[in-house]
Amino acid sequence: MTDILANDTVRLKVKFIDTDINGNQIEIAPVSVLMTIKNSANVTIVTAVPTPITSSQFYYDFTPSLPGNYKIFFSGILANNSTISVNQQIYVSTPTEDYQPTVFLREDEIISFAADIEPLYLDPEQLLPYFPEASLLEIGEFIHNYSSEVKNIFKLLDDEDGSNIPFVAFEYMRAAACCDLTRVYGSGGDDELSIRLGDLSVTNKNLPRTTLSRANATTWCQIAAMLRKEMLTAKVGIKAVQPKGIPTLPTIGAGKNMDPYTGLSVYYTPRDLYGPNHIQSPNENPIPERSIRKYD
Repeated sequence: MTDILANDTVRLKVKFIDTDINGNQIEIAPVSVLMTIKNSANVTIVTAVPTPITSSQFYYDFTPSLPGNYKIFFSGILANNSTISVNQQIYVSTPTEDYQPTVFLREDEIISFAADIEPLYLDPEQLLPYFPEASLLEIGEFIHNYSSEVKNIFKLLDDEDGSNIPFVAFEYMRAAACCDLTRVYGSGGDDELSIRLGDLSVTNKNLPRTTLSRANATTWCQIAAMLRKEMLTAKVGIKAVQPKGIPTLPTIGAGKNMDPYTGLSVYYTPRDLYGPNHIQSPNENPIPERSIRKYD
């Protein structure tokens, strides 16, 4: 519509649609349709009834004689006397004069749209000071990945907003997203940093570690791995155990406490210590002492 010259015939088309309760587009058949065209001075130059193509589509062939900006208004009247309006604009030029709109962008602008990034338990703007060259959309996608992981770990419902998530989970999502952003932009996560000043040389190396902790983690990725370990450890409790009962059978021989070679008791018993007439009181420990042997 921007390469129109004066005295060219332009077919102006319109289609009346609406949306249902599910958000789907449906065609509307108006009872009558009226079209009005105004020039750059906002003066009406054409008023006509467009030709129907279908019950919801109409067209009108317009031949502008002068260059300029033309505004087209289509008004459709429905059976319930309500009106639907559709507006358009065309720019008409000449072979020697290129007519352009008075309002236009100074430079190209790219608008990005993000969908299906729920859950998002961390605000992407919190990480923007660490990575100013990254976009909020890119940061939000990384946070969304780890928010989904936290949601599965803590079994959160779809209507949870993240207000009840433990603090270590927020720290994990922040560190894990920064770890991924570091791999893209390479700031703050170098494995080796060295500074040389004359004969003085200082090198900070990221040495391999067998066990990560808050004390020895130096990069975003190491901090994220340590926080994830803490988060999973907090979810695991002690396994249910049942104390073992007091042993009642001797540990040597098939139900015997005798040495098969000597025929003597392996361990001292109260009878051996106090004689055959010793009577054991109910308060004494029935388990024989294992620390005193007759022989080694």
